[in-house]
Amino acid sequence: MNKIPTIFIIFGVSGDLAQRYLLPAINAIAKTGMLPNKFQIVGVTRQKNSDYFQMDITDKEDYERLNVYLNEIEKEFKEPTQRIFYLAVPPEACKDIIELIGKSSLIKHNNNKLLLEKPFGTNLSSAKDLVKHVDKYFSSEQVYRVDHYMAKEISQNLIVFRNGNSLFKKTWNKDFIESIEITVSEKIDIEGRVNFYEQTGALRDVVQSHLLQLASLALMDLPKNLDDVPKCRLQALKQLNIVCNIKNEECVKRAQYKGYRNEVNNLKSMIETFVSINLQSNDSKLAGIPITLTTGKALKEEFTVIKIRYKKDDENESNELQLRVQPDAGIEFSIWAKKPGLEHQVSKHKLHFLFKEYYGELPNAYEQVLFNAINSDHNLFTSSEEIIQTWRILDEIQNMWKNNNSDLVFYEKGSSIEQIMENKHLA
Repeated sequence: MNKIPTIFIIFGVSGDLAQRYLLPAINAIAKTGMLPNKFQIVGVTRQKNSDYFQMDITDKEDYERLNVYLNEIEKEFKEPTQRIFYLAVPPEACKDIIELIGKSSLIKHNNNKLLLEKPFGTNLSSAKDLVKHVDKYFSSEQVYRVDHYMAKEISQNLIVFRNGNSLFKKTWNKDFIESIEITVSEKIDIEGRVNFYEQTGALRDVVQSHLLQLASLALMDLPKNLDDVPKCRLQALKQLNIVCNIKNEECVKRAQYKGYRNEVNNLKSMIETFVSINLQSNDSKLAGIPITLTTGKALKEEFTVIKIRYKKDDENESNELQLRVQPDAGIEFSIWAKKPGLEHQVSKHKLHFLFKEYYGELPNAYEQVLFNAINSDHNLFTSSEEIIQTWRILDEIQNMWKNNNSDLVFYEKGSSIEQIMENKHLA
């Protein structure tokens, strides 16, 4: 555990992300006694008359003022200090902040770290440009791209589960697996986030980050040690591709819940609130396995799950493994057994393990994110190479959507994924 003195600088400290997640996460880590002994939060805000450091994030002189302020804190620490800059601001503001930090005296500090939230770019071209922009001022070791799904307990346990259980370790291949489905189903709608969602949509918001990162964990080769995890995830992403002709509706389906256009005051909006894409891996061990990534808002149920279906010769062999990320993080395995009684009848049963039943309340994902960043552990963070690969996978879909306005369908709020995929409950 790293006990180096730390100054944690939050740009956008008065915003929702900092107030709901970052500050409570830091407080929770502090209660465990696992923060550095010398630790101070510096909240950066535009708001005047607040308890935080007030500055104009577009004014280069204010970055020099910030540097003077941080130097005074370090004098009190009397020890070498790390500075962690967390950009809890809208994506469009990040590029300028990074540049102004990079052109100020702040960058001359010996131990800086930069934490960035998703989405990282809007397409393949913009992602490449943003990577180059960040690389001007920060080395790869200094940059931590946050995807809090990677810090959830089941995501971290996926490697342990695959590697520590010979039954699944030996059958995690095309000879045994029928299909892989990874789903993020949300009951909530866009909840007033009009500008964000009109610029983003479900493909960019969830598939590019959460779903493809979960897929990389499920598909990657098992690492020899945890330091190899990012490289293994990257290799898994490099081997993923859209499964067929992109114009085939079986390869990608997009939909929008009824009422969305009125919410965003754009009666011609083509932004998808639901999307499902089919992929396959070129990895020889996984070749031919259908891989489906699905997400949607305003749906019937709320869950995030990785579902592994196993091959069968008849209906009484349809085993299924579910790795549930949320809610009720845990593992479930479906098996068949004979019913008690004189007649030979079989039924399906579920074996399950829930983390909360054994460990009580689980740490918030942001607690793990911040703890790892403080301790210079990159395993839960997305590398620039991974970012480029996720956009490569989605680039074909985005290019197709630019020239096609006929494939968007509409669904009622509260629809199930099955209804949307089967064109039921649609306009």
